[in-house]
Amino acid sequence: MTAPPVTLGALAAQRTSLADVLGDLARDTWLVGGVVRDAILERPLLDVDLATAADPERVARTIARALGGTPFPLGERGDSDEGCWRIALDANDDDPDAPRQVDVCALRGGSIHADLAERDFTANAIAVPLLGDDQPIDPNHGLADLRDGRLRMVSAAAFDDDPLRMLRAARIAHQLDWEIDDDTVAAIRARATRMVEPAGERTFHELKLLLLHPEARRGWRLLERLGLDAVLLPELDACRGMQQSRFHHLDVHDHTLAVLDNCEDLIAATDFWLPLPAEPGLVVAPWSEQQRLVVLLAALCHDLGKPATHAMRPDGRVSFVGHDDVGRDIVDAIAERWRWSGAVRRDVRHLVGTHLALGFVLHGDRGARDRWKLRRTLGTVTAEAVVLSVGDRLATSGLDDRRRWVRAHLELAREVWTDHWREQRDGVPAPLLDGREVARAAGIEPGPRLGELVELLAQAQAVDGVDTVDAARAFVREAAAGLSEARSPAPSPRT
Repeated sequence: MTAPPVTLGALAAQRTSLADVLGDLARDTWLVGGVVRDAILERPLLDVDLATAADPERVARTIARALGGTPFPLGERGDSDEGCWRIALDANDDDPDAPRQVDVCALRGGSIHADLAERDFTANAIAVPLLGDDQPIDPNHGLADLRDGRLRMVSAAAFDDDPLRMLRAARIAHQLDWEIDDDTVAAIRARATRMVEPAGERTFHELKLLLLHPEARRGWRLLERLGLDAVLLPELDACRGMQQSRFHHLDVHDHTLAVLDNCEDLIAATDFWLPLPAEPGLVVAPWSEQQRLVVLLAALCHDLGKPATHAMRPDGRVSFVGHDDVGRDIVDAIAERWRWSGAVRRDVRHLVGTHLALGFVLHGDRGARDRWKLRRTLGTVTAEAVVLSVGDRLATSGLDDRRRWVRAHLELAREVWTDHWREQRDGVPAPLLDGREVARAAGIEPGPRLGELVELLAQAQAVDGVDTVDAARAFVREAAAGLSEARSPAPSPRT
């Protein structure tokens, strides 16, 4: 069936370019899938998908030679990418709108109509030939679904062929703000348990795209509607219905999604929630995609240790002592399952393990020393940890006797935030004494006490105004004497 005339916009130029590059190979090659959908929707065209009756490897290598890039095979046996090739194109500084990659797959079923019948959703089952008539081939009425903002499966067999397509349904609907039709929802719910089958890397790629799109909580609610959330993250599903202390109005599950929502808002509006004083050069560095991802993953994982640590105190209060430590181990298991990079795993694990740290400082003097120690604990993810902590605190109920603590938490967070960005601007003071000099000044041999003194000197330089070598030596001598006195055994009582 030929669709009514549509305008391909930016895709028209790419179609012409690819046809010129491929020559005779273009006669048996079609633009398909997301690139056609996005062209009709006038969205950015970042990736190009091709289906070809020719040899996919030959087509891919021809494009790579002409446009500059590296071709490599995609997919594993049994998944929907088997037999496909990808060309990672070289950056084109002259054309920032040029595609980043081209995927080339073998035509399925012997014809373009048969190929489109095996695709996942009608909106992705539209093709445009590289040569000849530029009007879309649309046997599954995908253009009507595009117009109506509806995601509809071509057939339920698509989910049997590759269960990852079920997660892709949530991701696409979330990104496009579309409705998923009822038959598609029912088909996915009936097969939801098969979501454990795709490789972890493929699953996490789709989840990452869903989480990084605005309103991540809405995306997660889509997973719930499809019955996929409990299969993907059973650790969070175990938190459903688990009540907390009187300072919480939500169970652990819904509190977690509220924290996810808060963290996204905080990242987008740190100037509002965490304003910096007007000082020369004091600015917040732009958030990288990985930083945003790490915070959102930590928000999802921060309380996953609560089911294992749930207890009732004698006074009837609920407690979750140690849930931060248990959470670290749960993060390790999730990282293995979803094949996180080492950096993502390290940072999410550290954030989950320290997500209570800022709140604990509220019970100290909250001065420069306590804040410095906190930042040493948080390390390279201090900014991310502040956002997670504030997002967590704002998701509590705010009872009258709690509002004071919420305000105090925000005030402390703003001070730590300011300290952090001042340090990013000014740098950490260089040590006035190295380890050997500290040992000499203290009159001690290398050992644990030396490490403590080195750390105390770093603190003194950062917050106590120790800024000369002589002052550093004097500080070390005094600190060493204090440590010795603190560790001296108490005299035995007279008998």
